Amino acid sequence: MSGQTITKTLVDGLQSQVSEYTVWDSKLPGFGVRVRPTGAMSFIIVYRAGSGREAPVRRYTVGAVGKVAPEAARSLAKGLLGMVANGADPAAEKRAKRPKRDRLTFDELAQLYLDQYAKVRKSSWKNDEGYLKKPRAKWKRRIAAEITDDDVAELLEEIGATAPVGANRTQSILHTLFSWAKEPGRKHVQTNPVSEMRRRFQEAPRERVLADDEIKALWWGLDDTALPASRPVALALKFILATMVRPGQSAGLLVPELVGFTSEDPQYHIPKHRVKKRRDVIVPLNGLAASIVREAVVDETQGAVFSAWTMRAGDLADESIDADAERQLSPITRDALSAALNGRPAKGKRSARRGIREHLGMAHFTPHDLRRTAATIARRGGAKREDVKALLDHLEGDVTATYDKYDMLPEKRQVTAILEAELRKIIGAKPNYCRPEIVFDRDNVVVLEEATRAAG
Repeated sequence: MSGQTITKTLVDGLQSQVSEYTVWDSKLPGFGVRVRPTGAMSFIIVYRAGSGREAPVRRYTVGAVGKVAPEAARSLAKGLLGMVANGADPAAEKRAKRPKRDRLTFDELAQLYLDQYAKVRKSSWKNDEGYLKKPRAKWKRRIAAEITDDDVAELLEEIGATAPVGANRTQSILHTLFSWAKEPGRKHVQTNPVSEMRRRFQEAPRERVLADDEIKALWWGLDDTALPASRPVALALKFILATMVRPGQSAGLLVPELVGFTSEDPQYHIPKHRVKKRRDVIVPLNGLAASIVREAVVDETQGAVFSAWTMRAGDLADESIDADAERQLSPITRDALSAALNGRPAKGKRSARRGIREHLGMAHFTPHDLRRTAATIARRGGAKREDVKALLDHLEGDVTATYDKYDMLPEKRQVTAILEAELRKIIGAKPNYCRPEIVFDRDNVVVLEEATRAAG
């Protein structure tokens, strides 16, 4: 594609297709933006390394869309193409700067994989980073090309002794990493030591759905003032159950992403970088979800909806600093939700901490199980399967999905209404030991108990 000026408006409007394509700039020949089927986009230049038609054609990545603005990319591209005109070959120089295979450590390779592949192509790159922590610790200074299948098997057995699911995920990430590392033009390693390795641990299917009595115990238990977790964490867990969003999308909710919140149709607009298929998603908010958000937002400038007060970095050891003055609102993380449910054992000087499940006397469940539970409740209440699927953002994998862009908002609203009605039946009236529900109304935080009682 050509004949267009590459601007922010143009780039924002580009959509992924079945095959990779490039949009070329009409003002700067050789400069373009490449769009991959995954949705990843990058600014590139194409040039001949040398003079004459026999000179090889090179392609050089200027920067990833999102990390470099279009105008900045254009300026960089113009400078690079100017260097090419004077005989330079940026692609060859970049290859020359790469660490040689015989001295590239696994730790260096893991960082290259995260920076050049995972962060560019995967919205879940943080998962990759987490699962690579143990391999990086074990093989930190080992030469990456010398890692064998026996080394991988030994590591996976160590992880699997206590975390079989974690071992399987680590195996998958290592397979992707080594496959990427041995691709032509990169060749950091000659072989993939994980390529012929079977999955070593059997996983039970994820089928956990909380029973009605468990839902009620959890919902009101999260209001317990003695709960071993912060209030934002408790509210974020409730938000998953009330909306069906993924745990990371609950923890990552930002105030600006609440659209029409004071209207009769409040919505959560999830940006594409927090969606698996890299597309914008709209989730209508029912009354329960809206009330959760109203309590969580104590200040419209706080950024993240579910934020906890923490001390500023570096201030904890300074006794001369006023603690109240130096506190800041920090967003919670998806990992904080799991950690709050699990608690932690005592280790060294660190004391043990009870988890929410233990505190409430509940059987094991994960934050993601709340999403499955919400979907099950909605289906039981009469919501259509295809409508629940839309709210869960489970996309079809066929070609038609590439063309069908209907957002199904009316159907999603109906699902969220059914979910709210079913949840209210399950949780019943508020026990008198629970804290009152509160709402942020821009000017005041007010108790709603009397208003609720007056409304019947």
